[in-house]
Amino acid sequence: MPHVPTDTDVYEVFAQTGSGSPLNHVGSLVAPRRDAAWHLAKETYGRRDDLSRLWVVRRTDLIVSSAGDRDLLAAKTRMPHRQPGFPTTRRRDRSAAPDTAAPQQRPEGSASERADTVREAADSALTGLWLALADDLFVLGNRLGARIVDYIDLEESLAVGSIGQEALAHAETVLALHGFDESAADAHFFERPQEQWQVSRVIGRLGDWPSTVVCGLVIAAAVTVLAEERAAKDPAIAAIRDEQRVHLDHWRRWARALAAWPETGEEFTQAYAEVTRCAGDLLGADPHNAVPDALHGRLAALVGDSGGPGSRLPHLPVPRAAGMGGSVLADCLTRGRLVREHYAPEVFL
Repeated sequence: MPHVPTDTDVYEVFAQTGSGSPLNHVGSLVAPRRDAAWHLAKETYGRRDDLSRLWVVRRTDLIVSSAGDRDLLAAKTRMPHRQPGFPTTRRRDRSAAPDTAAPQQRPEGSASERADTVREAADSALTGLWLALADDLFVLGNRLGARIVDYIDLEESLAVGSIGQEALAHAETVLALHGFDESAADAHFFERPQEQWQVSRVIGRLGDWPSTVVCGLVIAAAVTVLAEERAAKDPAIAAIRDEQRVHLDHWRRWARALAAWPETGEEFTQAYAEVTRCAGDLLGADPHNAVPDALHGRLAALVGDSGGPGSRLPHLPVPRAAGMGGSVLADCLTRGRLVREHYAPEVFL
């Protein structure tokens, strides 16, 4: 995990040698004070070149990656949708897509396959919950996509866009980990009737911005809690957990701001109460496979630590129900199907 170094007297130096060149890390130095560090950096790294800018940062003010973060930083393994060739690799003949989104079952045969079956049976209580959270992530990602152009703050627009992209990528990753290939995953998200979706009740609250903030917060908290169950054994789940933690921190910052601003405090208080009241089914028990109540307790702890104006999350989990989501889910499915239907024929080859 990223960490803060402990070298209090060490400073990192960044310099720009021309107006068109980037600001680059050029080295490190040891100094007793910040002002002395800057002058020492000027004499050390600016003796031969004219510098346009010189930044000196105490090492303990940095958050740096560790050796174990290599997989988390590898974009090609965690976020393939951001790679230049991604659309090309996904092109195919849609007529070959299966009629059902159910993953193919492997025949029971070898001892290793039987062992896999036993492990899958042990995780069956959480499988349905993972697939339900994938539905939540898919709808959230689509709704956040519409919010990218709502800001005058470019950084916030980029952050919302990134969270939306990662929510969609996490939804697809969840399906892949549960046996769906690309065609089955597409059918699962774009061809299922709305009455077969099992989104949380919070999805129906994805409307105004205060409600969207709370929805993003509780969904990120739920995915984080569930991912903790498998993160130690599955690098893909560990990556989802770590990125959802970042999303959770982002939504918490917004929650604190909206609650503190006089212009939005009352509206946000009402939205926070309504959304958290609906969030009892995020980790709700499957009628056929009971999910441990301890997961719901951890969810309540994360939501309660958000800085919001009092959570109304139920004390016990509430079972999910099919066919929820209302106009929010209906609009999401309609837009997605409309885009796919109007692609030029040669796009899917």
